[in-house]
Amino acid sequence: MGSLFSTPWDPTNGILDLNGKVAIVTGANAGIGYATTEQLARHGAKVYLAARNEAKAQAAIEKLCSDNPTVNKGSLVWLPLDLADLESVKMAAETVLKQESRLDILVNNAGIATKSSEMTSAGFDMVMGVNHLAHFLFTINLLPLLKHTAARKDSDVRVVILDDFKYRGMTSSLDFSGLRDLFSRYAVSKLANILFCKELQRRMDAEKVPITTATCDPGPTDTEGGMGVFPWYLRPIMKRIASSAAKGAHPVLYLAGAPEIRNNRAKYKAEYLNSSSKIEEPSSLARDPQLAENLWKMSEEALAAYIKP
Repeated sequence: MGSLFSTPWDPTNGILDLNGKVAIVTGANAGIGYATTEQLARHGAKVYLAARNEAKAQAAIEKLCSDNPTVNKGSLVWLPLDLADLESVKMAAETVLKQESRLDILVNNAGIATKSSEMTSAGFDMVMGVNHLAHFLFTINLLPLLKHTAARKDSDVRVVILDDFKYRGMTSSLDFSGLRDLFSRYAVSKLANILFCKELQRRMDAEKVPITTATCDPGPTDTEGGMGVFPWYLRPIMKRIASSAAKGAHPVLYLAGAPEIRNNRAKYKAEYLNSSSKIEEPSSLARDPQLAENLWKMSEEALAAYIKP
C-alpha cells in the first residue's frame, strides 16, 4: 500500500481488468455490497447480486446502470438468496453451478445484528445463522466451481469475508449459549468469520489449490447495516465519524480486485485487513488453529443436510 505519505489506494484505477471474470456479492443491493458490486462491474466483471428481495435487487441494477453507462446491464444478475433460509442458500449455489463455468470472486458481505433472539428457519440463532452458517454453506457448496476456476491457467480466485473490529474484547469463546445482548452475539459471529477464513485457507493450501481467502473490516460505515449494530443513542455520534459505503468498500475491493493480492499472494492469504486496507493481527482467539478446525467440523455437522456432496 506504500509509505505513510503515498497516495491512498483508489479502486477507480487500482483494480485489475476483470473482463471475463465472474463474481458474487452477497447483500449486493445496498451499502458496502452495492459499492463493491459497482466497482467490480465497472472493471468488467459479471456480477451476481445475491439478495433476498427481487425488487430491491432490480432497483440496484437499474441505478448502477444509470450511474455507470459503460456497464453492460446483462453483466448484472440478481441471484435469489435468503441467508436466513438454508434451502434458499443451497438453491442459490446450485443456480450458479448450473449457469456458470467459472467463479473468480466471492464476496461474503451480508450480515445482520438483531436485538431479539430470533431463529432461522432451520432453528439456528439468527445472527450466527446468517453471519456465519449461511455463508459457510454458500461457500462450501460453491467450492467445486471455485476450485475448477483455480485450476485454470493464470487463475486468480479470491474469497473475501467481511468482518468487524467490534468482535475484539466482546467475546472470550465461540459459546453462544446464554448470550442475549446484541454486541456479544454479533461478536461471536464475527469471530467465526475470521476462523472460517483461516481454516478455509489452510485446507486450500493443503490441497495445493491456489485460492486466496482473506477477511477485512470496513470500519464504521453510514449504512443501515453499519449503524444497526449500535444502540440508538450512539448512532448520531457514529454517523458523524462513519465513512460512506463507497469508502467502507475499499478494503473489500482491495482484496477482491487489487493486483497486489495476485502479486503477493503469500503475504495476504488468510490475513485480516483493517479499514485502511493494512494487514492487522486479529485477536488470539481468531488465531487459534484448533478453534478454527473445531468450528469447521461443527458447522459441517450442523449443515450436513444442506451440503452438496
